[in-house]
Amino acid sequence: MKILYFLVAVFFAININAQSRVDGLFRSQVHRGGGRDTRPDNALETFLWCWGHGVAPEADARLTKDSVVIAFHDATLERVGRNVPNDILTTPITNLTWAEIRDVDAGSYLSKEFSSTRISTLESIFASMAGRPDRVLYLDEKGAPPEMVAELAKRFGVENQIYYTSPNFRLMARWQKVVPGGLGMVWLGTWPRDNSPTTVARADAFLDAQLIKMEKVNFNGISQVQLHLRTDLTKEDPFCPSTECIKRTIDKLHANGVTVQAFTWTEGANKDVLRKIWDLGFDNFATDDPIVLFELISELKAEQRKKK
Repeated sequence: MKILYFLVAVFFAININAQSRVDGLFRSQVHRGGGRDTRPDNALETFLWCWGHGVAPEADARLTKDSVVIAFHDATLERVGRNVPNDILTTPITNLTWAEIRDVDAGSYLSKEFSSTRISTLESIFASMAGRPDRVLYLDEKGAPPEMVAELAKRFGVENQIYYTSPNFRLMARWQKVVPGGLGMVWLGTWPRDNSPTTVARADAFLDAQLIKMEKVNFNGISQVQLHLRTDLTKEDPFCPSTECIKRTIDKLHANGVTVQAFTWTEGANKDVLRKIWDLGFDNFATDDPIVLFELISELKAEQRKKK
C-alpha cells in the first residue's frame, strides 16, 4: 500500500511540474520584439502583437543625446531608418536628440505596410503595460542604466513586469537595489561558427566558468539565465554547448531557483528542434522565428490539456 501511495504521489508531482512548465511558456521571448524579419524591431505595435500572442517581447534600452530612453537595438539608424538624411543615418544614437529621430520611418526597411512605424520611447511602452500584469517585457541593457529604467518603470507601476537583461550578471545586483525582488535575466553565449569538438569544448568551458562566477554571488538578482545554443543536425549531439553541459547547467540553475531559457539562432524555425530543446528541461524559449514558436506553444498547451 505504501508503494502505491508513493507511485501516486510521484505521478501527481510529475504532472504538476509538467503543467507548471507549460504555464510558464508565457515568459518566452521574441528577440527584438519582431524576431529576424517578422515585425519591425523594438516597435510598440510589435510588442502589442507579441502580448496578443501570449508571449513577452524584448526591448533594447538605449539613450538619446538628451537622455530619452528609447527601444532601439542598433547604435545608428543605418539599418532600419528610412527617409533620413545621410548625416543623421550614420550618427550614433547617443549623439542625436529625441526631436531628431522621433519622426523617422523605422518600419519600411521590412515592408511598406509598416511605414507608419516610429521609434518608441520606453515611457510609451511602460504606459501600455500599466494595469496589465500579463504584459511581461525583457529589457536588454544597451546603455540605459538600471537606476534610470527603474525610476521610469515605477512611475507606471510596472517594475515587477520587467526582466532587466544583460550578459553582465553583476548588473542584476544593481537592479535588485532599485527594484527589490525584481526580475533579472543573464544571457550567455559565445556565438560559435560551427559545432566542431574544439568549439563545443570552448562553449562548455565558458558556460561552466560563468556558472561558477554567478554561484559565488549566490545568483544575486538572477531570476533566469538564457543559454544561446548553436544547433547542427548533422552531428550526433546537435547542440553547442553540449547536451551534457546543457543538462548540467539546467540542473544547477533549477537547484538555485533560477529558470532557464533557450535561444537557438540557427534552427529556431524548426519545430522538431524546439521540441528536442524543450525535452532537455528548459522552462521557455527565446526566438527569432515567432510564428513557429506561437504554433509550438499552442501545441504544447493542447497536449497538456489532453493529459489532464
